Amino acid sequence: MAANISDVDVVLEENVVDRPFCSHGPTSLFVRYTEDGNSQQFYACSAFRDRKACNFFQRKDEKFSESKRMARENIKDEADQAYKKLKKRCHKLRKLKAKARVFCVTCGQFILPEEKDEHSQHETKSSIDDDTIKKPSRLFKPLDNNKTYAQYLFSESTIQFTIDVLKKMEISKVLCVGAPRIHEAIQSDRIKHSKLESLLLDLDYRYQQIYPPEKFCRYNMFNHYFFSDTTSETVFTNFLIESDDKRIAIVTDPPFGGLVQVLASTFKKITATWKKQRDTIEDKELPVLWFFPYFMEKRIVDCLPQYSMLDYKVDYDNHALFRGDVKKHGSPVRIFTNVSPSQIELPSSEGYWYCSECKRYSGPENVHCQMCDSCTSKDGRTYSHCFKCERCVKPSKVHCDKCGICQLQDHKCGQIKGKGCHICGNLSHKRKDCPNKGKPIKRKNFKQDGRPVKKKKFSK
Repeated sequence: MAANISDVDVVLEENVVDRPFCSHGPTSLFVRYTEDGNSQQFYACSAFRDRKACNFFQRKDEKFSESKRMARENIKDEADQAYKKLKKRCHKLRKLKAKARVFCVTCGQFILPEEKDEHSQHETKSSIDDDTIKKPSRLFKPLDNNKTYAQYLFSESTIQFTIDVLKKMEISKVLCVGAPRIHEAIQSDRIKHSKLESLLLDLDYRYQQIYPPEKFCRYNMFNHYFFSDTTSETVFTNFLIESDDKRIAIVTDPPFGGLVQVLASTFKKITATWKKQRDTIEDKELPVLWFFPYFMEKRIVDCLPQYSMLDYKVDYDNHALFRGDVKKHGSPVRIFTNVSPSQIELPSSEGYWYCSECKRYSGPENVHCQMCDSCTSKDGRTYSHCFKCERCVKPSKVHCDKCGICQLQDHKCGQIKGKGCHICGNLSHKRKDCPNKGKPIKRKNFKQDGRPVKKKKFSK
């Protein structure tokens, strides 16, 4: 998904029906701002920000010839045909015995007996038994490019913690929007007579080779689009039907480059569908566990005010920066949820403790501040209270009387970088609310109090 870079915004109000299609479903409408104050709206792939992965680009006001228009309309039909072809292929593969099963790691697919010669120079795995198939995330090569799928896989400790939380919440059905390792853990655990059921919604087509249609739907979370015909959407809708003994929750781990407002819009759509399936008129929220970096907290809470961030540090197997045993202050990934933090117990064996004043579990480094009346740490370090700023700050910052706030020791006084409006530079508003949008204007630097920074005049 296109990252929220400085000169591009996404337009959520656009009707999906009117959008052109790429091979990943309905495109998203973006607006790009230029330094002269002008803007240009265009359609691009909702799922991929790397043009090498999907090169679709169309200006909103662009006019096409009839032949090009028809070619664009055929994209959806081609995707549907490809799905049906893969479905037939998977049906053949499931009939093969373990000794005959060969998986091509290079291509990410199982090989039919008559296809072996085509993959003779590729990395392959033979004699794939049933136990291996039950853990496909260990069979597949992770698609861990940040610009595309960004598949970073949960560690065993994170998987077990998540499953335990779901069971304590008395959840019976888990909708995995991404999070393939949670899905496979639930599916494997079902053999041990677990009450948990799960449905995986994921863009990675490789899972169609493993799971039947009632357990996997190929899905684009950035436009709430189900691939294939109406089958997948029907499976999804039926899964959301809830009864007194079948409570549902969402577990999701979107790519960290994804636009928060787009993801929030998707989760609202899923919740709206869930509410339609409910037999009662009781106003409840669908429980969500959203795995995302702690520094995205403000964006998530701005879009979903009922969400809060847990202190639990999420570990991964295949990402050096997100592994607790590698990074000094632990993984930067947290869990955002609309469930009351007091209801989610964090493991005391890892140093987490219950703060009776905050009514939530805090990390071992997170000391309760009596002045702020909160456990204030976010990044795995113990914050210290600044009486001049009247809030807690990171230990790497000191108060600067000239700037009037706490700053890094080597900062440049008088300027606040990375904040405020991208169009005019003012700290009092963001780009979407800028009164100068669409006007030619030169961006200025502003002080914390909102006054522009004056340039020094040098005598000749």
